[in-house]
Amino acid sequence: MCLIRKVTAYFQRYFSYTEPLALIIKIFTTLKIVIWISIMVFFIGCKNEIKFDSAEWNKNGVDWQITEYREKMVSDLIKSDTLIGLDKISVIEVLGKPEIETEKKLKYLVREKYERNIDPEYIKYLWVILDENGIATKCYVEKTK
Repeated sequence: MCLIRKVTAYFQRYFSYTEPLALIIKIFTTLKIVIWISIMVFFIGCKNEIKFDSAEWNKNGVDWQITEYREKMVSDLIKSDTLIGLDKISVIEVLGKPEIETEKKLKYLVREKYERNIDPEYIKYLWVILDENGIATKCYVEKTK
């Protein structure tokens, strides 16, 4: 017997021969369970992060492929504090050449997302903030539209 028939048979037995109030309670309880399971599946199934890998970050290829990997890695990079405490040269060894480099900041392209237009839907940058000694003290992502 197929799964849909089994589920249908279960609900027919579950909802049959009950008083109206009990039926309403059963319906709301069932809806709560279905909604709860849907939410759990959404959050578990939509994990769109991968562990940071310097080689993947620096990989050469088509821009959209590179930035897609970078977008999936950047949260792990920030959460793990991989860059915090590294000097400027070490950060550049890990992440490659930045788009913008000053004494106090390094800026890396994370994602340039296009949809149906020639203008990007959004652009994400990773900023690495350096102290007066050139040591990374903070990293954050900036998203522009």
